[in-house]
Amino acid sequence: MSFQTVKNNTSSRFNEVQVFLNYITSQEPNAPLVPTPLEVKIMRGLFYVHLYSSLEKSFNELVQHTLALINSKNVKNIHYTLSFNTISVIDKLKSLKDCSHKKFISKSIDIFEEVGTRNSRNINETMFSTYLQNVWVETILEIQGAFGMPIMSIAPRTRYTINEIVDKRNAVAHGRDSAAVIGERYRCSDLRIKLDITQDFIIGIIDEFENYYVDKKYLKPVMKKHYV
Repeated sequence: MSFQTVKNNTSSRFNEVQVFLNYITSQEPNAPLVPTPLEVKIMRGLFYVHLYSSLEKSFNELVQHTLALINSKNVKNIHYTLSFNTISVIDKLKSLKDCSHKKFISKSIDIFEEVGTRNSRNINETMFSTYLQNVWVETILEIQGAFGMPIMSIAPRTRYTINEIVDKRNAVAHGRDSAAVIGERYRCSDLRIKLDITQDFIIGIIDEFENYYVDKKYLKPVMKKHYV
C-alpha cells in the first residue's frame, strides 16, 4: 500500500480551499481604497478555518496511514528502534502516567521489560487523534520525534505562517474574534501566499513520512532484512 491515496486526498482538500479563495477574490474590490463588503471580510476570515481543516485532516490521515502500514508488519518489540518504542508501548506509558506513587516502580519495570520482548503488539492507528486537534508546528515535530524521524528543518516564514493559521482558526472557531475582524486584516493576495506555503509544507511532510516508511527507519538496521 503506497501513500498515493494520502497525496490524492490532500490535493483534493487543498483544491477546495483554492476554489473558495478564487471565489473570495472575485468578490473583493480591485482598488484597495474601495471599502470591502462585510461578506467578503467574513469569507476571508472563514478561509483560515477552511485552510486549517485541510492541514489538520491531511496530517492526521498521514499519521494514521503510516501507523496502519507499520502495524501490518507485525514487528516484534525488540526489533523497533528505541525511539519508536514511544509508540509501540504507549499504552504502558499512559498507565505509568496515571498510576499511584506506590506502583511507579513496578509500572516502570513493565515498560522496559516489554521493550525487550519478542511480542508483536497491536498499534492503534488513531492514538494521536486527540493530540492532533491543534496542529501547531511544535506538535508536528513532536510526532516526528515519537516515530524516531529526523526533525525536519522548517524555514522561519513557514513556521510563522503555520502557527498563524492555527491561531486564527482558533480565534474564529472559539469566538475569540469574529470572522469579519480576522478577514479585514488581509487581502486575498496575502491569503494566497499562506495557502501556497501551507500546501508546500504538508506535501513536504508527506514525503518525509513516505521515505521513513519505505526505508524502514522504524526498525533497527540489522532487523530490516526480516521484514518485506
